[in-house]
Amino acid sequence: MLRNPVPPLILLATLIALAAAFVSFQRTVVPNALATHRVLYSASDIRLDMKVRYSRGPLVEEEYSMSDKDGVSASQYRGVGRGGSQITVKERPRATIEDGPNVAFFFGKTVQDGIWELGSKPPRGDTSTSYRITVYQLTGDQHGTHGFAFTDPGYWATTGGHQFHLKLSKDKPIPDLLQLSSTVLVEPRYQKLVDDFRTFGPLSFRKDVASAQTCLALPNKAGCRG
Repeated sequence: MLRNPVPPLILLATLIALAAAFVSFQRTVVPNALATHRVLYSASDIRLDMKVRYSRGPLVEEEYSMSDKDGVSASQYRGVGRGGSQITVKERPRATIEDGPNVAFFFGKTVQDGIWELGSKPPRGDTSTSYRITVYQLTGDQHGTHGFAFTDPGYWATTGGHQFHLKLSKDKPIPDLLQLSSTVLVEPRYQKLVDDFRTFGPLSFRKDVASAQTCLALPNKAGCRG
């Protein structure tokens, strides 16, 4: 008697889906949870900062600052307009154990996205906007600081530069430049980190930041709160 092949196929598909979910959980949720746990149960000081400078447009500078001191998270945005106006938005300090976004979790996300690994890049693409990201960590026996600067994260995420490979030979002292090989240096993590900073925080904080940006772009700043 022929058996219906559908139930075994459904079982197989279910097992594959569970395996994929487990791998995703191990790669994303677990590292972030471990970062939160380390911050929560040991003396710690984490500071992350992204400064954005504009050579044209209504804004001159923006700065996103996040910190976690011994399990208490704080976030701040500061924007400076072309006319000299400045608006600062502060999120209330919150314990890491509270529900909602916290800096320990955010720190774990930026580590995944390469905040300790990326270095400065030469000006490329749209150079009217420049970025500088810095991180400082003191957690238990781990401590360090790192910073890097770059322009146009979209350029590095999609186009990148070229790294040329020149091979010298004693039998051919003058290299053939037409035979040079190159590697395209596409690096999407710069864009990921910029997005991490711009999208972090509870909805109320992000709404206040958006309102500040809109206000600084207005020719008449009447009614704006600093």
